[in-house]
Amino acid sequence: MKPINKLFIMPMLIGVIGGFSAIFVRIVIHYSSKLALSISFFSSERYFYLIAIPVVFIISSILINSFLVDTSNPTIDSVAKSIALKKGRLDYKKGIYSVILTAVNIGFGTPVGREGPIAKFGGALTTLFLKIFKTKGANTPLFVTCGVSSALAATFNAPIAAVIFGLEIILGRLNFNVIIPLSVSSAIATIISRYFLGNYPTFYVHKLSYGYIFLLLLPFFSLAFSFIVVFFGTVQNALVKVYEDMKFSFYTKAAIGGIIVGVLMYLFPDAASLGYKQVSNLFMLHYSFQDSFILSVIKAMALAVVFASGMFGGVFAPSIFIGAFLGFALGGLVGQFVNIDPLSVALIGTASVTAGISSAPFRSSLIVIELTQNYQMAIPILLSSVITLFFVHTFEERVHFSRTIMQKGFDITDTAYRKKLLDLNITNFIDSDIPVLNLSTKIKDIIFELMGSRSSYFPVLDGSRMAGILSFRDIRLMYSKDNRFSTTVEELMTPNPTVLSLNSNGMDVFEVISHIDTDYIPVVNNENDMVYEGMLNVNSFNKFVSFLYLGKDNDCVIASKKY
Repeated sequence: MKPINKLFIMPMLIGVIGGFSAIFVRIVIHYSSKLALSISFFSSERYFYLIAIPVVFIISSILINSFLVDTSNPTIDSVAKSIALKKGRLDYKKGIYSVILTAVNIGFGTPVGREGPIAKFGGALTTLFLKIFKTKGANTPLFVTCGVSSALAATFNAPIAAVIFGLEIILGRLNFNVIIPLSVSSAIATIISRYFLGNYPTFYVHKLSYGYIFLLLLPFFSLAFSFIVVFFGTVQNALVKVYEDMKFSFYTKAAIGGIIVGVLMYLFPDAASLGYKQVSNLFMLHYSFQDSFILSVIKAMALAVVFASGMFGGVFAPSIFIGAFLGFALGGLVGQFVNIDPLSVALIGTASVTAGISSAPFRSSLIVIELTQNYQMAIPILLSSVITLFFVHTFEERVHFSRTIMQKGFDITDTAYRKKLLDLNITNFIDSDIPVLNLSTKIKDIIFELMGSRSSYFPVLDGSRMAGILSFRDIRLMYSKDNRFSTTVEELMTPNPTVLSLNSNGMDVFEVISHIDTDYIPVVNNENDMVYEGMLNVNSFNKFVSFLYLGKDNDCVIASKKY
Protein backbone atom coordinates (compact mmCIF):
# COMPACT_ATOMS: atom_id res chain seq x y z
CA MET A 1 0.00 0.00 0.00
CA LYS A 2 1.36 3.43 -0.95
CA PRO A 3 2.29 5.73 1.96
CA ILE A 4 -0.27 8.39 1.04
CA ASN A 5 -3.02 5.75 0.99
CA LYS A 6 -1.97 4.25 4.30
CA LEU A 7 -1.25 7.54 6.03
CA PHE A 8 -4.07 9.71 4.67
CA ILE A 9 -6.61 8.23 2.27
CA MET A 10 -7.58 5.12 4.25
CA PRO A 11 -7.67 6.97 7.60
CA MET A 12 -9.82 9.70 6.03
CA LEU A 13 -12.32 7.15 4.78
CA ILE A 14 -12.33 5.35 8.08
CA GLY A 15 -12.81 8.69 9.83
CA VAL A 16 -15.94 9.22 7.75
CA ILE A 17 -17.16 5.80 8.87
CA GLY A 18 -16.45 6.61 12.50
CA GLY A 19 -18.08 10.01 12.35
CA PHE A 20 -21.26 8.79 10.71
CA SER A 21 -21.47 5.77 13.00
CA ALA A 22 -21.66 8.13 15.97
CA ILE A 23 -24.28 10.24 14.20
CA PHE A 24 -26.26 7.12 13.35
CA VAL A 25 -26.35 6.05 16.99
CA ARG A 26 -27.57 9.46 18.10
CA ILE A 27 -30.33 9.35 15.49
CA VAL A 28 -31.43 5.90 16.66
CA ILE A 29 -31.48 7.07 20.27
CA HIS A 30 -33.48 10.17 19.29
CA TYR A 31 -36.16 8.22 17.44
CA SER A 32 -36.25 5.52 20.10
CA SER A 33 -37.02 8.21 22.65
CA LYS A 34 -39.78 9.59 20.41
CA LEU A 35 -41.18 6.09 19.98
CA ALA A 36 -41.15 5.55 23.72
CA LEU A 37 -43.02 8.80 24.31
CA SER A 38 -45.58 8.03 21.62
CA ILE A 39 -46.55 4.62 23.01
CA SER A 40 -46.52 5.64 26.66
CA PHE A 41 -50.00 5.73 28.16
CA PHE A 42 -48.82 6.75 31.63
CA SER A 43 -48.79 10.31 32.89
CA SER A 44 -45.42 9.78 34.54
CA GLU A 45 -42.27 8.36 32.99
CA ARG A 46 -41.58 6.45 36.19
CA TYR A 47 -44.54 4.20 35.59
CA PHE A 48 -43.70 3.73 31.94
CA TYR A 49 -40.24 2.51 32.89
CA LEU A 50 -41.76 -0.20 35.05
CA ILE A 51 -43.08 -1.88 31.92
CA ALA A 52 -40.90 -0.58 29.08
CA ILE A 53 -37.47 -1.42 30.48
CA PRO A 54 -38.31 -5.06 31.35
CA VAL A 55 -39.86 -5.47 27.91
CA VAL A 56 -36.87 -4.10 26.02
CA PHE A 57 -34.58 -6.22 28.18
CA ILE A 58 -36.48 -9.36 27.28
CA ILE A 59 -36.56 -8.50 23.59
CA SER A 60 -32.86 -7.68 23.65
CA SER A 61 -31.97 -10.96 25.35
CA ILE A 62 -33.92 -12.91 22.75
CA LEU A 63 -32.19 -11.13 19.90
CA ILE A 64 -28.74 -11.47 21.47
CA ASN A 65 -29.08 -15.19 22.11
CA SER A 66 -30.63 -15.81 18.72
CA PHE A 67 -28.21 -13.93 16.51
CA LEU A 68 -24.92 -13.52 18.37
CA VAL A 69 -22.31 -16.14 19.30
CA ASP A 70 -20.43 -13.86 21.69
CA THR A 71 -22.96 -12.43 24.14
CA SER A 72 -20.52 -10.40 26.25
CA ASN A 73 -21.11 -6.67 26.68
CA PRO A 74 -19.09 -4.63 24.11
CA THR A 75 -17.46 -2.14 26.48
CA ILE A 76 -14.58 0.06 25.39
CA ASP A 77 -12.20 -2.21 27.29
CA SER A 78 -13.53 -5.30 25.57
CA VAL A 79 -13.18 -3.64 22.17
CA ALA A 80 -9.57 -2.74 22.97
CA LYS A 81 -8.96 -6.31 24.10
CA SER A 82 -10.48 -7.70 20.92
CA ILE A 83 -8.24 -5.55 18.75
CA ALA A 84 -5.15 -6.56 20.71
CA LEU A 85 -5.85 -10.31 20.81
CA LYS A 86 -7.60 -10.79 17.48
CA LYS A 87 -5.45 -8.42 15.42
CA GLY A 88 -8.37 -6.15 14.60
CA ARG A 89 -10.83 -8.88 13.63
CA LEU A 90 -14.00 -7.43 15.07
CA ASP A 91 -17.35 -9.08 14.45
CA TYR A 92 -19.23 -6.54 12.36
CA LYS A 93 -22.54 -8.34 12.92
CA LYS A 94 -22.18 -7.93 16.66
CA GLY A 95 -21.21 -4.31 16.17
CA ILE A 96 -24.41 -3.56 14.30
CA TYR A 97 -26.66 -5.52 16.65
CA SER A 98 -25.09 -4.16 19.82
CA VAL A 99 -25.26 -0.53 18.80
CA ILE A 100 -28.92 -0.72 17.70
CA LEU A 101 -29.97 -2.61 20.82
CA THR A 102 -28.11 -0.22 23.09
CA ALA A 103 -29.55 2.83 21.34
CA VAL A 104 -33.08 1.48 21.67
CA ASN A 105 -32.50 0.63 25.32
CA ILE A 106 -31.26 4.14 26.02
CA GLY A 107 -34.24 5.60 24.19
CA PHE A 108 -36.54 3.62 26.42
CA GLY A 109 -34.81 4.77 29.58
CA THR A 110 -32.14 2.16 30.33
CA PRO A 111 -29.39 3.92 32.36
CA VAL A 112 -26.37 2.90 30.25
CA GLY A 113 -23.77 4.73 28.19
CA ARG A 114 -23.41 4.75 24.43
CA GLU A 115 -19.63 4.94 24.10
CA GLY A 116 -18.75 1.23 24.23
CA PRO A 117 -21.22 0.16 21.55
CA ILE A 118 -20.28 3.14 19.39
CA ALA A 119 -16.63 2.13 19.65
CA LYS A 120 -17.56 -1.41 18.71
CA PHE A 121 -19.75 -0.14 15.88
CA GLY A 122 -17.04 2.09 14.44
CA GLY A 123 -14.50 -0.72 14.61
CA ALA A 124 -16.92 -3.29 13.23
CA LEU A 125 -17.88 -1.15 10.24
CA THR A 126 -14.19 -0.55 9.60
CA THR A 127 -13.60 -4.32 9.70
CA LEU A 128 -16.31 -4.77 7.07
CA PHE A 129 -14.81 -1.93 5.02
CA LEU A 130 -11.35 -3.52 5.13
CA LYS A 131 -12.77 -6.90 4.18
CA ILE A 132 -14.46 -5.45 1.10
CA PHE A 133 -11.27 -3.69 -0.03
CA LYS A 134 -9.02 -6.65 0.89
CA THR A 135 -6.37 -4.64 2.66
CA LYS A 136 -3.20 -6.28 3.91
CA GLY A 137 -3.78 -8.16 7.13
CA ALA A 138 -0.84 -6.49 8.87
CA ASN A 139 -2.59 -3.12 8.57
CA THR A 140 -5.86 -4.36 10.02
CA PRO A 141 -5.18 -3.59 13.73
CA LEU A 142 -4.08 -0.06 12.87
CA PHE A 143 -7.07 0.70 10.66
CA VAL A 144 -9.60 -0.86 13.03
CA THR A 145 -8.10 1.23 15.81
CA CYS A 146 -8.64 4.27 13.57
CA GLY A 147 -12.29 3.26 13.25
CA VAL A 148 -12.74 2.87 16.99
CA SER A 149 -10.88 6.09 17.79
CA SER A 150 -12.72 8.14 15.18
CA ALA A 151 -16.07 6.93 16.51
CA LEU A 152 -15.04 7.88 20.03
CA ALA A 153 -13.76 11.25 18.84
CA ALA A 154 -17.09 12.02 17.23
CA THR A 155 -18.98 10.85 20.30
CA PHE A 156 -17.01 12.72 22.92
CA ASN A 157 -16.01 15.63 20.68
CA ALA A 158 -12.51 14.82 21.95
CA PRO A 159 -10.05 14.00 19.17
CA ILE A 160 -6.92 14.17 21.30
CA ALA A 161 -8.33 11.82 23.91
CA ALA A 162 -9.37 9.45 21.13
CA VAL A 163 -5.86 9.49 19.66
CA ILE A 164 -4.41 8.67 23.07
CA PHE A 165 -6.83 5.77 23.30
CA GLY A 166 -5.68 4.54 19.92
CA LEU A 167 -2.03 4.82 20.84
CA GLU A 168 -2.60 2.74 23.94
CA ILE A 169 -4.11 -0.02 21.81
CA ILE A 170 -1.52 0.04 19.06
CA LEU A 171 1.58 0.40 21.22
CA GLY A 172 0.54 -2.04 23.91
CA ARG A 173 3.49 -1.11 26.12
CA LEU A 174 1.81 2.02 27.45
CA ASN A 175 0.74 0.56 30.80
CA PHE A 176 0.50 1.84 34.34
CA ASN A 177 4.17 1.01 34.95
CA VAL A 178 4.99 3.78 32.50
CA ILE A 179 2.02 6.11 33.03
CA ILE A 180 2.21 6.36 36.82
CA PRO A 181 5.85 7.46 37.21
CA LEU A 182 5.60 9.81 34.24
CA SER A 183 2.40 11.35 35.58
CA VAL A 184 3.74 11.77 39.08
CA SER A 185 7.09 13.26 38.02
CA SER A 186 5.44 15.62 35.55
CA ALA A 187 2.84 16.71 38.08
CA ILE A 188 5.38 17.40 40.78
CA ALA A 189 7.61 19.40 38.41
CA THR A 190 4.62 21.43 37.27
CA ILE A 191 3.51 22.14 40.85
CA ILE A 192 6.98 23.36 41.75
CA SER A 193 7.24 25.53 38.64
CA ARG A 194 3.84 27.06 39.24
CA TYR A 195 4.63 27.74 42.89
CA PHE A 196 7.80 29.68 42.13
CA LEU A 197 7.07 31.12 38.68
CA GLY A 198 3.31 31.42 38.68
CA ASN A 199 0.64 29.70 36.65
CA TYR A 200 0.81 31.69 33.40
CA PRO A 201 0.90 30.71 29.74
CA THR A 202 4.37 30.83 28.19
CA PHE A 203 3.07 33.37 25.71
CA TYR A 204 -0.30 35.03 25.57
CA VAL A 205 -2.79 34.04 22.89
CA HIS A 206 -6.42 35.07 23.08
CA LYS A 207 -9.09 32.53 22.28
CA LEU A 208 -9.09 31.85 18.55
CA SER A 209 -11.53 30.10 16.25
CA TYR A 210 -11.75 28.63 12.76
CA GLY A 211 -14.30 27.81 10.09
CA TYR A 212 -14.63 25.19 7.37
CA ILE A 213 -12.75 27.35 4.85
CA PHE A 214 -9.85 27.43 7.28
CA LEU A 215 -9.84 23.62 7.43
CA LEU A 216 -9.88 23.37 3.64
CA LEU A 217 -6.81 25.60 3.49
CA LEU A 218 -4.82 23.50 5.96
CA PRO A 219 -2.93 21.55 3.24
CA PHE A 220 -1.80 24.83 1.68
CA PHE A 221 -0.64 26.20 5.02
CA SER A 222 1.07 22.91 5.86
CA LEU A 223 2.90 22.93 2.54
CA ALA A 224 4.25 26.41 3.30
CA PHE A 225 5.29 25.33 6.80
CA SER A 226 7.11 22.35 5.33
CA PHE A 227 9.03 24.66 2.99
CA ILE A 228 10.49 26.62 5.92
CA VAL A 229 11.45 23.35 7.64
CA VAL A 230 13.18 22.10 4.49
CA PHE A 231 14.82 25.52 4.09
CA PHE A 232 16.19 25.27 7.63
CA GLY A 233 17.58 21.80 6.99
CA THR A 234 19.04 22.78 3.64
CA VAL A 235 20.87 25.79 5.06
CA GLN A 236 22.25 23.75 7.94
CA ASN A 237 23.42 20.88 5.71
CA ALA A 238 24.94 23.24 3.16
CA LEU A 239 26.88 25.10 5.82
CA VAL A 240 28.11 21.84 7.36
CA LYS A 241 29.33 20.73 3.95
CA VAL A 242 31.15 24.04 3.43
CA TYR A 243 32.85 23.66 6.80
CA GLU A 244 33.88 20.09 5.94
CA ASP A 245 35.12 20.96 2.47
CA MET A 246 37.15 23.87 3.84
CA LYS A 247 38.38 21.65 6.69
CA PHE A 248 37.74 24.33 9.26
CA SER A 249 38.58 23.57 12.87
CA PHE A 250 35.88 23.60 15.53
CA TYR A 251 37.04 27.03 16.67
CA THR A 252 36.99 28.44 13.16
CA LYS A 253 33.45 27.14 12.61
CA ALA A 254 32.34 28.71 15.87
CA ALA A 255 33.93 32.03 14.97
CA ILE A 256 32.38 32.15 11.52
CA GLY A 257 29.01 31.06 12.83
CA GLY A 258 29.15 33.65 15.58
CA ILE A 259 29.85 36.39 13.10
CA ILE A 260 26.99 35.38 10.83
CA VAL A 261 24.49 35.09 13.67
CA GLY A 262 25.72 38.32 15.24
CA VAL A 263 25.13 40.22 12.03
CA LEU A 264 21.69 38.74 11.59
CA MET A 265 20.66 39.64 15.12
CA TYR A 266 22.04 43.13 14.70
CA LEU A 267 19.95 43.64 11.61
CA PHE A 268 16.90 41.89 13.06
CA PRO A 269 17.02 42.08 16.88
CA ASP A 270 13.48 40.75 17.25
CA ALA A 271 14.76 37.36 16.08
CA ALA A 272 17.14 37.09 19.05
CA SER A 273 16.89 34.90 22.16
CA LEU A 274 13.91 32.63 22.89
CA GLY A 275 11.39 34.83 21.16
CA TYR A 276 8.42 34.10 23.43
CA LYS A 277 7.92 37.81 24.14
CA GLN A 278 7.95 38.54 20.43
CA VAL A 279 5.46 35.74 19.83
CA SER A 280 3.16 37.28 22.45
CA ASN A 281 3.54 40.65 20.74
CA LEU A 282 2.73 39.02 17.41
CA PHE A 283 -0.57 37.75 18.79
CA MET A 284 -1.25 41.31 19.93
CA LEU A 285 -0.83 42.46 16.31
CA HIS A 286 2.41 44.38 16.87
CA TYR A 287 3.97 43.18 13.60
CA SER A 288 3.16 43.67 9.94
CA PHE A 289 2.72 40.70 7.61
CA GLN A 290 5.87 41.56 5.68
CA ASP A 291 8.02 41.91 8.81
CA SER A 292 6.65 38.62 10.10
CA PHE A 293 7.73 36.76 6.99
CA ILE A 294 11.23 38.26 7.08
CA LEU A 295 11.67 37.45 10.78
CA SER A 296 10.59 33.83 10.26
CA VAL A 297 13.19 33.34 7.52
CA ILE A 298 15.92 35.10 9.53
CA LYS A 299 15.19 33.00 12.60
CA ALA A 300 15.39 29.80 10.54
CA MET A 301 18.68 30.86 8.98
CA ALA A 302 20.17 31.87 12.32
CA LEU A 303 19.13 28.60 13.94
CA ALA A 304 20.67 26.61 11.09
CA VAL A 305 23.93 28.51 11.43
CA VAL A 306 24.04 27.93 15.18
CA PHE A 307 23.63 24.16 14.82
CA ALA A 308 25.95 23.86 11.83
CA SER A 309 28.61 25.70 13.79
CA GLY A 310 28.49 23.09 16.54
CA MET A 311 26.82 25.20 19.20
CA PHE A 312 24.45 23.79 21.80
CA GLY A 313 20.80 24.81 22.06
CA GLY A 314 17.22 23.67 21.80
CA VAL A 315 14.94 23.81 18.82
CA PHE A 316 11.51 24.08 20.39
CA ALA A 317 11.31 27.82 21.14
CA PRO A 318 12.80 28.87 17.77
CA SER A 319 10.41 26.52 16.00
CA ILE A 320 7.46 28.16 17.71
CA PHE A 321 8.79 31.58 16.68
CA ILE A 322 9.35 30.53 13.06
CA GLY A 323 5.93 28.89 12.78
CA ALA A 324 4.05 31.74 14.42
CA PHE A 325 5.60 34.50 12.32
CA LEU A 326 5.40 32.55 9.06
CA GLY A 327 1.80 31.58 9.83
CA PHE A 328 0.85 35.17 10.52
CA ALA A 329 2.36 36.24 7.20
CA LEU A 330 0.53 33.44 5.38
CA GLY A 331 -2.70 34.39 7.07
CA GLY A 332 -2.28 37.95 5.94
CA LEU A 333 -1.65 36.86 2.37
CA VAL A 334 -4.59 34.46 2.17
CA GLY A 335 -6.79 36.85 4.15
CA GLN A 336 -6.84 39.19 1.18
CA PHE A 337 -8.93 36.62 -0.69
CA VAL A 338 -10.92 34.76 1.98
CA ASN A 339 -12.14 35.62 5.43
CA ILE A 340 -9.73 33.98 7.88
CA ASP A 341 -7.99 35.15 11.03
CA PRO A 342 -4.20 35.41 10.46
CA LEU A 343 -3.64 34.71 14.15
CA SER A 344 -5.29 31.30 13.78
CA VAL A 345 -2.81 30.47 11.03
CA ALA A 346 -0.01 31.70 13.29
CA LEU A 347 -1.16 29.37 16.04
CA ILE A 348 -1.20 26.25 13.88
CA GLY A 349 2.18 27.32 12.53
CA THR A 350 3.75 27.10 15.98
CA ALA A 351 2.92 23.40 16.22
CA SER A 352 3.41 22.56 12.55
CA VAL A 353 6.96 23.87 12.21
CA THR A 354 7.88 22.29 15.53
CA ALA A 355 6.45 18.99 14.34
CA GLY A 356 8.25 19.22 11.01
CA ILE A 357 11.63 19.84 12.62
CA SER A 358 11.26 17.37 15.50
CA SER A 359 9.23 14.69 13.65
CA ALA A 360 6.89 14.60 16.65
CA PRO A 361 3.51 16.00 15.56
CA PHE A 362 1.44 14.69 18.42
CA ARG A 363 3.78 15.90 21.11
CA SER A 364 4.21 19.27 19.38
CA SER A 365 0.46 19.76 19.09
CA LEU A 366 -0.19 18.95 22.72
CA ILE A 367 2.55 21.24 23.94
CA VAL A 368 1.29 24.18 21.87
CA ILE A 369 -2.27 23.61 23.05
CA GLU A 370 -1.09 23.51 26.66
CA LEU A 371 1.14 26.58 26.24
CA THR A 372 -1.58 28.72 24.70
CA GLN A 373 -4.62 27.11 26.37
CA ASN A 374 -6.42 27.21 23.02
CA TYR A 375 -8.02 23.80 23.31
CA GLN A 376 -10.71 24.70 20.81
CA MET A 377 -8.00 24.85 18.13
CA ALA A 378 -6.90 21.26 18.72
CA ILE A 379 -8.28 19.83 15.46
CA PRO A 380 -6.56 22.23 13.00
CA ILE A 381 -3.36 22.20 15.08
CA LEU A 382 -3.15 18.42 15.02
CA LEU A 383 -4.11 18.08 11.35
CA SER A 384 -1.71 20.76 10.20
CA SER A 385 1.12 19.21 12.21
CA VAL A 386 0.76 15.73 10.70
CA ILE A 387 0.29 17.06 7.15
CA THR A 388 3.36 19.27 7.53
CA LEU A 389 5.42 16.31 8.73
CA PHE A 390 4.21 14.25 5.77
CA PHE A 391 5.34 16.94 3.34
CA VAL A 392 8.69 17.28 5.10
CA HIS A 393 9.30 13.53 4.96
CA THR A 394 8.36 13.54 1.27
CA PHE A 395 10.63 16.43 0.32
CA GLU A 396 13.60 15.36 2.44
CA GLU A 397 13.03 11.63 1.88
CA ARG A 398 13.20 10.95 5.60
CA VAL A 399 12.69 7.40 6.83
CA HIS A 400 9.35 7.49 8.62
CA PHE A 401 10.00 4.30 10.61
CA SER A 402 13.46 5.22 11.89
CA ARG A 403 12.34 5.76 15.49
CA THR A 404 10.74 2.35 15.72
CA ILE A 405 13.85 0.66 14.38
CA MET A 406 16.02 2.77 16.66
CA GLN A 407 14.24 1.15 19.61
CA LYS A 408 15.62 -2.15 18.31
CA GLY A 409 19.14 -0.79 18.43
CA PHE A 410 19.70 0.23 14.78
CA ASP A 411 20.29 3.78 13.61
CA ILE A 412 19.05 3.90 10.04
CA THR A 413 19.34 7.68 9.98
CA ASP A 414 23.05 7.13 9.38
CA THR A 415 23.54 7.68 5.65
CA ALA A 416 26.44 5.25 5.23
CA TYR A 417 24.65 2.47 7.09
CA ARG A 418 21.44 3.06 5.16
CA LYS A 419 23.35 2.73 1.88
CA LYS A 420 24.72 -0.65 2.98
CA LEU A 421 21.19 -1.78 3.83
CA LEU A 422 19.96 -0.70 0.41
CA ASP A 423 22.72 -2.81 -1.19
CA LEU A 424 21.91 -5.85 0.95
CA ASN A 425 20.61 -8.94 -0.86
CA ILE A 426 17.86 -10.47 1.28
CA THR A 427 17.82 -13.80 -0.60
CA ASN A 428 20.74 -14.86 1.59
CA PHE A 429 18.37 -14.94 4.58
CA ILE A 430 15.55 -16.98 3.01
CA ASP A 431 14.67 -20.19 4.85
CA SER A 432 12.86 -22.70 2.62
CA ASP A 433 12.42 -25.35 5.34
CA ILE A 434 9.42 -23.75 7.06
CA PRO A 435 6.28 -25.94 6.74
CA VAL A 436 3.95 -24.73 3.98
CA LEU A 437 0.19 -25.00 4.58
CA ASN A 438 -2.81 -25.40 2.31
CA LEU A 439 -6.07 -23.52 2.67
CA SER A 440 -8.24 -26.56 3.33
CA THR A 441 -5.96 -28.28 5.84
CA LYS A 442 -7.53 -28.82 9.26
CA ILE A 443 -5.61 -27.36 12.17
CA LYS A 444 -5.95 -30.52 14.26
CA ASP A 445 -4.11 -32.51 11.60
CA ILE A 446 -1.00 -30.31 11.62
CA ILE A 447 -0.85 -28.85 15.11
CA PHE A 448 1.88 -31.20 16.36
CA GLU A 449 3.97 -30.69 13.23
CA LEU A 450 3.74 -26.94 13.70
CA MET A 451 4.63 -27.24 17.37
CA GLY A 452 7.86 -28.93 16.37
CA SER A 453 8.84 -26.22 13.90
CA ARG A 454 11.35 -23.50 14.79
CA SER A 455 9.00 -20.91 13.31
CA SER A 456 5.83 -19.41 14.77
CA TYR A 457 4.66 -18.18 11.37
CA PHE A 458 3.66 -20.42 8.48
CA PRO A 459 2.93 -19.53 4.86
CA VAL A 460 -0.46 -20.52 3.44
CA LEU A 461 -0.54 -21.15 -0.29
CA ASP A 462 -3.25 -21.29 -2.89
CA GLY A 463 -1.40 -23.41 -5.43
CA SER A 464 1.96 -21.68 -5.65
CA ARG A 465 0.64 -18.23 -4.75
CA MET A 466 0.84 -16.68 -1.32
CA ALA A 467 -2.65 -16.58 0.21
CA GLY A 468 -2.02 -15.83 3.86
CA ILE A 469 0.03 -16.38 6.97
CA LEU A 470 -0.85 -18.52 9.99
CA SER A 471 0.62 -17.84 13.42
CA PHE A 472 0.16 -19.48 16.79
CA ARG A 473 -1.81 -16.41 17.83
CA ASP A 474 -4.22 -17.28 15.04
CA ILE A 475 -4.32 -20.90 16.15
CA ARG A 476 -5.26 -19.92 19.70
CA LEU A 477 -8.48 -18.45 18.29
CA MET A 478 -9.53 -21.98 17.38
CA TYR A 479 -10.33 -22.74 21.01
CA SER A 480 -13.09 -20.12 21.06
CA LYS A 481 -14.94 -21.90 18.25
CA ASP A 482 -17.60 -24.55 18.74
CA ASN A 483 -16.36 -26.49 15.71
CA ARG A 484 -12.73 -26.27 16.76
CA PHE A 485 -11.80 -29.75 15.57
CA SER A 486 -12.94 -29.04 12.03
CA THR A 487 -11.42 -25.56 11.80
CA THR A 488 -9.33 -25.10 8.65
CA VAL A 489 -6.24 -23.03 8.01
CA GLU A 490 -8.22 -20.66 5.80
CA GLU A 491 -10.60 -19.79 8.64
CA LEU A 492 -7.83 -18.66 10.99
CA MET A 493 -5.08 -17.32 8.74
CA THR A 494 -4.33 -13.64 8.19
CA PRO A 495 -5.16 -13.04 4.51
CA ASN A 496 -3.19 -10.73 2.21
CA PRO A 497 -0.12 -10.65 4.48
CA THR A 498 2.74 -8.21 4.21
CA VAL A 499 5.42 -9.77 2.01
CA LEU A 500 8.89 -9.09 0.68
CA SER A 501 9.94 -9.72 -2.90
CA LEU A 502 13.19 -11.09 -4.30
CA ASN A 503 14.37 -7.58 -5.12
CA SER A 504 13.68 -6.23 -1.61
CA ASN A 505 16.60 -4.86 0.41
CA GLY A 506 17.54 -4.41 4.03
CA MET A 507 15.56 -1.20 4.40
CA ASP A 508 12.44 -3.00 3.18
CA VAL A 509 12.93 -5.61 5.89
CA PHE A 510 13.31 -2.93 8.54
CA GLU A 511 10.13 -1.24 7.35
CA VAL A 512 8.18 -4.47 7.76
CA ILE A 513 9.50 -5.25 11.24
CA SER A 514 8.81 -1.66 12.29
CA HIS A 515 5.10 -2.42 11.82
CA ILE A 516 4.86 -6.04 12.92
CA ASP A 517 6.79 -8.09 15.48
CA THR A 518 7.70 -11.31 13.69
CA ASP A 519 10.51 -13.84 13.35
CA TYR A 520 9.77 -14.74 9.73
CA ILE A 521 8.50 -12.74 6.76
CA PRO A 522 7.16 -14.41 3.59
CA VAL A 523 9.09 -13.75 0.39
CA VAL A 524 7.49 -13.90 -3.06
CA ASN A 525 8.91 -13.50 -6.55
CA ASN A 526 7.09 -10.18 -6.98
CA GLU A 527 3.98 -8.52 -5.57
CA ASN A 528 2.01 -9.05 -8.78
CA ASP A 529 2.47 -12.81 -9.22
CA MET A 530 2.83 -13.52 -5.47
CA VAL A 531 4.61 -16.85 -6.11
CA TYR A 532 5.99 -18.08 -2.79
CA GLU A 533 9.79 -18.34 -2.54
CA GLY A 534 10.40 -18.93 1.18
CA MET A 535 10.45 -17.23 4.58
CA LEU A 536 12.99 -14.59 5.50
CA ASN A 537 14.59 -15.41 8.84
CA VAL A 538 14.43 -12.13 10.77
CA ASN A 539 16.78 -13.34 13.48
CA SER A 540 19.47 -14.20 10.94
CA PHE A 541 18.88 -10.87 9.25
CA ASN A 542 19.21 -8.98 12.55
CA LYS A 543 22.42 -10.79 13.39
CA PHE A 544 24.01 -9.95 10.09
CA VAL A 545 22.91 -6.31 9.99
CA SER A 546 24.29 -5.99 13.51
CA PHE A 547 27.65 -6.97 12.03
CA LEU A 548 26.97 -4.65 9.11
CA TYR A 549 26.16 -1.89 11.58
CA LEU A 550 29.60 -2.26 13.14
CA GLY A 551 31.37 -2.28 9.78
CA LYS A 552 33.51 0.73 9.02
CA ASP A 553 34.08 0.15 5.32
CA ASN A 554 32.50 -1.33 2.24
CA ASP A 555 33.85 -4.83 2.97
CA CYS A 556 30.59 -5.46 4.82
CA VAL A 557 28.64 -4.86 1.63
CA ILE A 558 30.78 -7.36 -0.25
CA ALA A 559 30.36 -9.87 2.55
CA SER A 560 26.60 -9.35 2.60
CA LYS A 561 26.35 -10.39 -1.02
CA LYS A 562 28.13 -13.65 -0.26
CA TYR A 563 26.39 -14.37 3.02
